[in-house]
Amino acid sequence: MQDYLEVSMGWSTGRAWSREELRILEQSAGKVSVSGLALQLGRSKQSVQNCAIRQGLSLRIRVGNEDDAYLCRELYKEGLNISVIAEKMEMSRSQVFNIIYRGN
Repeated sequence: MQDYLEVSMGWSTGRAWSREELRILEQSAGKVSVSGLALQLGRSKQSVQNCAIRQGLSLRIRVGNEDDAYLCRELYKEGLNISVIAEKMEMSRSQVFNIIYRGN
């Protein structure tokens, strides 16, 4: 039997989050997309986002390597578009966009 915790702000009507689900969310935050987490946990994207906010977790995926970020910027300066860079670097377009325009 799973050990469930009530993680809500009082207005939630959904099911409680188990300790295992919270552990997965904490370990995967910033590494796996919200869609991927929702699929893995069998929950809606909104549910995953709300729980992450309540737990103080950031779901923004971070680039693991400054060298990759530098290379993305240089490729963009050379005239490659974001989609091509994302494909070459095996990153999402949003990750490349954030590196180029937001410095993340």
